[in-house]
Amino acid sequence: MEFFKKGFKALKFKRNKPSPFGDLEEKVMDVLWKKGNATVSEVKKALKDKFAHTTIMTILDRLYKKGILKREKEGKGYRYYPVITKEEFEKMIAKKVVKDLTKTNPSLAIAAFEGIVENLSKEEIEKLKKLIEEKENER
Repeated sequence: MEFFKKGFKALKFKRNKPSPFGDLEEKVMDVLWKKGNATVSEVKKALKDKFAHTTIMTILDRLYKKGILKREKEGKGYRYYPVITKEEFEKMIAKKVVKDLTKTNPSLAIAAFEGIVENLSKEEIEKLKKLIEEKENER
């Protein structure tokens, strides 16, 4: 889990969303999140064989060493598994971005939420109200 502590420090914004992954790492993770687990060959096939086997193997090994994947020996290679779901991962990124924004400029964070609240469902607004009330009661 070291990656989740250090890796988020270097969030890059791509396609209007933050990500600590490089482009190929992101593609590989998307394959693993969709499939649940995969070998190097399965990831390569899912990426339409655009990349060399050794390239995919290197990316998977790096993600394993960063603590994002776990692996089990399978034949001569490994089967890789994500340690968290895509939803959990995106939630962690969102929390990091919001936390950093509220830490450095709370007024800016509030202004950003003003435009977002109008797009929330009634249930989401109620959940937000409840969180605010709980925080007020803690003080």
